[in-house]
Amino acid sequence: MVSSFIVMDTVSSAPPFHSSPDIVLYHADCSDGFGAAWALWRKFPSASFVPVKHGHPPPPELKDRRVVIVDFSYGRPILEAMASETKELLILDHHITAERTLEGFPNAYFDQTKSGAVLGWEWAHGSTAPWLLQYIQDKDLWTWALPGSREINAAIASYPFDFTVWDRFTQSSLEQEGRAILRYEHELVGKLAAQAALVEFQGVVVPSVQSAILTSQIGERLSPHHPFCLIWHDRDGRRYFSMRSRADGTDVGTIAASFGGGGHTHAAGFSVPLQGDGAPPTDPRLPRLVIDRRLNP
Repeated sequence: MVSSFIVMDTVSSAPPFHSSPDIVLYHADCSDGFGAAWALWRKFPSASFVPVKHGHPPPPELKDRRVVIVDFSYGRPILEAMASETKELLILDHHITAERTLEGFPNAYFDQTKSGAVLGWEWAHGSTAPWLLQYIQDKDLWTWALPGSREINAAIASYPFDFTVWDRFTQSSLEQEGRAILRYEHELVGKLAAQAALVEFQGVVVPSVQSAILTSQIGERLSPHHPFCLIWHDRDGRRYFSMRSRADGTDVGTIAASFGGGGHTHAAGFSVPLQGDGAPPTDPRLPRLVIDRRLNP
């Protein structure tokens, strides 16, 4: 099936590099972040590609290198130091919290109407993004405007973040594979959402679920009847919180930014370190269980 894509009115006007990038840093564990990396890999295959996360310092080997950061931003002090020691630096991002923090920063380019993957392609190739990245964007911006988008994105999520694997994707095969995957995904989201407990956070009571997968789908299931919801998990000595809210719900991006994280107005996250023995963090500002029962979503 051939889709009718959302055609961008303009190609990204972010500034070009004077030479090819040496290192590309991209948002880890994220289809949009990896899609942005894939977009640049298709143009600059000899660059080094490094996944990065909030709450972790940047990699050490950036001095005197040409660096592009896609679908991700560090805090302003870190990026100011990075700009002074790299040969060239460019940030391509679309998260509103980062745009607020980096207002006036000359090395950063933002466009909230596009995903990181599409921004990366437009900057690197100077043309409209291909179908694969259009579908990645359709999910990342949670617009779901393209035909078969949920099926295709469910299938993409079943594959590893591997450039050569992504190079072999075809639209028709992904849509076919995604039908059964999406059916299972719906069942799994229902089971995970049924485990929600109510917590007090930011002065309100909201549902919270422990899960490292299907974060946005769980959020879509839980957020309609609450100001926002939380999905969390522990990994690598940190507790990661993702927040989702409905279109007229809480600005969770501002909440995330107050904890050193970021994201969008209705989809954002942050992380905090666990205690040395792996025990939960003790920060009194963090979510606290207030009703010891499960929520029926």
